[in-house]
Amino acid sequence: MTPDERHVSALVAACAKEASTHIMAYAHDAGLDPPSFLVNVAAVLASAALAAQPEDERLAASRHIQHALGLVHCLGDGAAPAACGFATPEALQ
Repeated sequence: MTPDERHVSALVAACAKEASTHIMAYAHDAGLDPPSFLVNVAAVLASAALAAQPEDERLAASRHIQHALGLVHCLGDGAAPAACGFATPEALQ
């Protein structure tokens, strides 16, 4: 990973951590199940991100999202986070 890629990755992780904190607080304040609410918001954000892409870039964006989800899935299979190239959920809290 290049220094630029590491920098972008750190920015993404920081943004995700901050956004997740706000989303979980909204759910808690509304008396909803925070993890389920977070999944719902993430799905809407992913859909909005795809819709915002120029049509000729949507397939690549979709593949990128699928790859990111695959990395999360990789962690669920007991693989070491470094082997998947993705920060652990604990690192985002």
